[in-house]
Amino acid sequence: MKYLFLFLFACSQKQPATSTDKTVESQTSTPSAEKSIEVEQWENYGAEFTIEKSIPASQLLASPETYVDQKIKISGTVSDVCQKMGCWMVISEEDKHMRITTKDHKFFVAKDGAGSKCEIEGIVVKKGANKERAEHYASEQSEGAPVPAGEINNTATYEIVAQAIRFQIKEDAK
Repeated sequence: MKYLFLFLFACSQKQPATSTDKTVESQTSTPSAEKSIEVEQWENYGAEFTIEKSIPASQLLASPETYVDQKIKISGTVSDVCQKMGCWMVISEEDKHMRITTKDHKFFVAKDGAGSKCEIEGIVVKKGANKERAEHYASEQSEGAPVPAGEINNTATYEIVAQAIRFQIKEDAK
């Protein structure tokens, strides 16, 4: 009986969050007959984040030129991901879109990440018009996905070269 009590006590202890791919950020109760708990987790890609505070994607998308050559952290929504490798993604707010590329193709994100809330840390860059690059991205995008205006109009575009990306994952734990 004494050993059973120790086992039950040890199993009931809260496990610490780890720095592996999925980190528990917060827990909130959701109403249900079974009292399930909604657990918010983040799936991390690339390097560790170094900037604590993020700005909303809408702020960056409203005036990207003011952030060129700056390292920033933003939070937003993923609207598309490269369907070949996961080496780029697009964030969107209303009718504004920006491409995010992974630094040096050193890491890849989940190809099914469209619709996920995300945080991104990287450098904002301005790229000149490049029809071939735009066609390459078009060959890897999801059907009907939003495309940054510069790629459609063959004009300059703004992108983030990301060192760290994370997607929010919501799972119900019972």
